[in-house]
Amino acid sequence: MNSITAMEKEIRYQIDDLSKLDLPSKANLDNCLIVGAGDSYVAALIAEYVSNYRTICCNPMEIVFNPEIIKNHRLYIISVSGNTKSNILAAKISKKKNIPTTAITARPESKLAKNCDEIIQLRYKSTGIPTSGTISFTSSLLCCLSLLGKIKSFDHINMIYKEAYNEAENMITTTAGTSSCYIFLASGLLFPVAIYGALKINEVFGLKSFAYPFEEFCHSPIFSIKSSDKIMILGDKGYNDDKELNRRLQKLGINSCYVDCARNDNSKTQLTDRLIKAIMLLQLYVLKKATLEKVKNCFFLENKELLKLSSTFIYHNDRQTKREIF
Repeated sequence: MNSITAMEKEIRYQIDDLSKLDLPSKANLDNCLIVGAGDSYVAALIAEYVSNYRTICCNPMEIVFNPEIIKNHRLYIISVSGNTKSNILAAKISKKKNIPTTAITARPESKLAKNCDEIIQLRYKSTGIPTSGTISFTSSLLCCLSLLGKIKSFDHINMIYKEAYNEAENMITTTAGTSSCYIFLASGLLFPVAIYGALKINEVFGLKSFAYPFEEFCHSPIFSIKSSDKIMILGDKGYNDDKELNRRLQKLGINSCYVDCARNDNSKTQLTDRLIKAIMLLQLYVLKKATLEKVKNCFFLENKELLKLSSTFIYHNDRQTKREIF
C-alpha cells in the first residue's frame, strides 16, 4: 500500500473511530500547559483558543530554554509516536522540578510515556503505513478538547464527512492549475487549522506553504505574493473582510479561493463539529489533489536525504530512516 492510499484509508477511518475514542475527563483548565510539535502543536494551539486562553500551549523546546514557564502547571505532552526528542526533554525537565506530567500518545511503551507520571493512550485504527497525519491528529485534538470539557456529543460524524467531501470537490475545481506556493489565511479558531493545512501541503507535495492570521497577512506578507501562488482563505460566516479580500485578490489576477468552513445546517452548531468539518475539508482537498496529480507517495517519504536529516533532528538518531508519525 502506498502512502497516499494509506492517507485515504485513515481519513475514512475517522468516520467510525472518532466517535468511539476513549476520551479523558475534564481537567483543571487554569493550570494546564499543553505541549506538542508539528501537528501536535496545532492541536495544542486549538485547545488554547477554545479554553479562552485559560489553558496555554507551547512548543516543548520553549520549556527546555525557559523551564520557569512550567511552574504551577500540570504538563500534557502530545506525541503520537512518543519518541520526539524535544518532548522527552520537556518531560525530564518537568520531572526534575516535580511538575506532574501526562503523555498523550498512541504508544504507551514509548520513551515519552516512561518519563511521564500518567498516560492518556490514543486508540484509533491505523494502516501501519507511514503517511501524513490525519486520524492521529484529530484523535489528539479531540483528546485535548475533552480535557477542556468541550465535547458534548459526537454521533453525526458521517454527515460532517459528506459535507467536507463535497466541498473539497468544489475546492479542487476553483483552485485548478499548478502552483509552487500555497498561502493559508484565517482568523481566530481557524488559524491553527490553516497551519495544519500548510503542513499537509509541505508533507504531501513538498511545496512551499505558509499560514498567516488574516490581519497579519495584510500588514506585510501580502507584498510577497505572486500570480502563481494559491491563496486559500478559511472563513466561518459572519466575517466579511475575508470574502472581500478574496474578491479583490481575484480581481488582481491572484489565484485566491474562499473556503467556507461553517456547517451547512446553521451557524450555531457546536464548536467540535465546525472544527472537524474544517480539518476534514483540508484533508480531503489534499488527498483529492494528490489523486488528481497521480501522486503515489507523500513527498517527505520520497526525498530520502531530507527525511534522514529531518528525523535526525526530531528523534536524535542518525540511523533513523523514516518518521515515526503513526
